[in-house]
Amino acid sequence: MFQTVSTLQTLPNSTAEGNVLMLLDVVITFPLLTDPVIMNSSSYSKYPREKMEERLAEYITSLERTLTHPYVSNVHFLYDQPQTIRYIQTFVTTNQNKLLFHKVNDSTLSSTTYEFVFSNLSGRLVMVNQADVYPGHGLDLISKDVMVSNKLMYALTRHGRMERKCDMRPGITCTDKGYIGSHDTYIFVPKGKLPPAAWNALNHHSFVLGIDNVLIWTFENILKYKVLNPCKVITMFHYHCSGVRPTARSKRINNKSNTGRSRPTDNLK
Repeated sequence: MFQTVSTLQTLPNSTAEGNVLMLLDVVITFPLLTDPVIMNSSSYSKYPREKMEERLAEYITSLERTLTHPYVSNVHFLYDQPQTIRYIQTFVTTNQNKLLFHKVNDSTLSSTTYEFVFSNLSGRLVMVNQADVYPGHGLDLISKDVMVSNKLMYALTRHGRMERKCDMRPGITCTDKGYIGSHDTYIFVPKGKLPPAAWNALNHHSFVLGIDNVLIWTFENILKYKVLNPCKVITMFHYHCSGVRPTARSKRINNKSNTGRSRPTDNLK
């Protein structure tokens, strides 16, 4: 059974006694691309409905694979289109008890995501994920105690594998030579409220180029986390065969003053 939860509701600390150190709360969002408002927008108007449905299917597959992962306790889905809930209810048929829906004002903004995380998941082990990325192996290596004592954030770079419709392996950038400064997954333990300076720094659309670099910079310089990229031992798979991308993402938002990077490593602390 799916649950719609107020963003102000206090969530339980773990799904079972003793699981708190290993289980992650995952936070994701994606737009209902078949909404006529989105389809007719300048960002997506060049794509036919069939391509938009294909992209949504990638999101759903990634969501299902995330829900079935044994080290994921809950998936928090942030939405501002009520019809998105019905769409997900239609296509997600397993592990529905793990999926929680949270209404927010603008789910496309990174500031919305991180304000939700710091306000509602403080003290929990959190993974903020792109909608077309799902976890593979290595989550069992994460220790909440280590994350907290070292105030760590893992900003993971993607992997790829053979998917049903395409081969995502050429897009792997978690290598010493292939790394281009891109990151898709962020694992950390939030504490307290998100400071206004961090909110302002993150107040950009989550799909624009460079948002990953701004995120790392914000966590390092404003929130004072140590950022590592142990993608060599923690694998996140990217699933994007459709080729659908919003045209509004073409301009980078990062510059020399707000760019953070973290090269691939196998170091966890």
